Amino acid sequence: MTANLTVDCSVEGVFEEDLTDYEAHVQTFMAAGFRGQQDQTILLERLQGPVLLVGLGLRAHAVADTVRTAAATAGRALRHLTTARCTLAAKSMPGYAPEEVARAAAEGVTLGAYHFAGYKSSLATRTRWLSALGPKFGDLESEGWAEGVQIGTAVNFTRDLVNTPANILTPTALADHAETLARNAGMGFRRISGAELDSGAFGGIAAVGRGSAEPACLVELTWGDPQQPPDLCLVGKGITYDSGGLSLKSPESQIGMKNDMGGAAAVLGAMMLVPLLAPSLRVKAVLPFAENMPGGRATRPGDVVTMRNGRTVEILNTDFEGRLVLGDALALAAESGPGAIIDLATLTYAATHALGERTAALLGSDQTLIERIERAAGVTGEPVWRLPMPRYLRPQILSQVADLKNFPGATTARTSTAAMFLREFVPASIPWAHLDLAGPAWSEEEYGVASRGATGYGVRLLGQLLRTYARG
Repeated sequence: MTANLTVDCSVEGVFEEDLTDYEAHVQTFMAAGFRGQQDQTILLERLQGPVLLVGLGLRAHAVADTVRTAAATAGRALRHLTTARCTLAAKSMPGYAPEEVARAAAEGVTLGAYHFAGYKSSLATRTRWLSALGPKFGDLESEGWAEGVQIGTAVNFTRDLVNTPANILTPTALADHAETLARNAGMGFRRISGAELDSGAFGGIAAVGRGSAEPACLVELTWGDPQQPPDLCLVGKGITYDSGGLSLKSPESQIGMKNDMGGAAAVLGAMMLVPLLAPSLRVKAVLPFAENMPGGRATRPGDVVTMRNGRTVEILNTDFEGRLVLGDALALAAESGPGAIIDLATLTYAATHALGERTAALLGSDQTLIERIERAAGVTGEPVWRLPMPRYLRPQILSQVADLKNFPGATTARTSTAAMFLREFVPASIPWAHLDLAGPAWSEEEYGVASRGATGYGVRLLGQLLRTYARG
């Protein structure tokens, strides 16, 4: 194979009960153990060229995520090609319109084909496989297909951000990416940094960023009339590297801490989808960016700071920095009077201990908003699990010398107490929900539509939520 070879490869989804349609290949199927089950693949040679069959399981059990996952399996199997043109043959699915199937397939193949080339010199000139993907699903010239590709592209944008090393993706560089996104999408943009950030109005963000040579900042992206309250405000934790500050993490725990801005990156990916999925909505993103480092000016355990909403916080552990930057960002978001606020953050190891590495913890103050998020997660196949915020835990966030403390002391229920801390910065009148992505934002293996490394978890979930808000 030469470096410039273009390969035309068809991909067909196969339900278990449809294997009889491939009589000429029965012996091949038997030899390979191919039965049309989910995640199974087999490559066949036909006169018109190669075809990759992907198992869909039983038709009666199929949902949109079945197609999405199968398409991701196909994209993963073919991404070693320098370029490829891929047409997926449509399959009927009970209860789903062809356009929905097309959208799921396009999302899946776009996500499965993803590869972070990184900084290996041998891959510097490699052509992205996805660039030659054909916008067609069987015989459907489908808006659903085109939409699915754009959704997958937004997820891959988020993956690229999270996978980028922290010496390259500094707080300033991440803010620059946000500004470029806003400019390209026709969104309003504001950056708060320097003296304005350090003036005392954002004590949490300033305290976290103080120990780093890289300056902290806070950015806002606004879609729709800025003079009107947003229908939805999205907040994301953007710690581009977390050493723990003076409460230094162990060397092993510092590995991978470039991903601590996964919440903010997911919000940026979702903002890319607003013009596509919810152009009639007013949407705002509030994103705090900082490095948490143990420099000479670093915040000390025991320091007290004043947050955006006037609450004072005693910082007992500088490695519990995420709730500090989010507290300021949530307070600022609340000032615009939004219909609802959702924050995303890689916040607590406790969420991973409780739910594993593929499920996000969901907490919040509003039952209706929580249920909407659960339904959106069900559609996109991004698991969430609701956790409580029982009143008896509240003393763990109260300080003897300030209004609040950032470190609960107790080793249990830390996902719940973190959310309870954040709730202090959102007025009770505003529906609020918190997604702790510490587990699913990153993966050491590929599964479903998730890539190794940054998974882009939350982008599609927020996109689906935006779609439902736009529909009313």
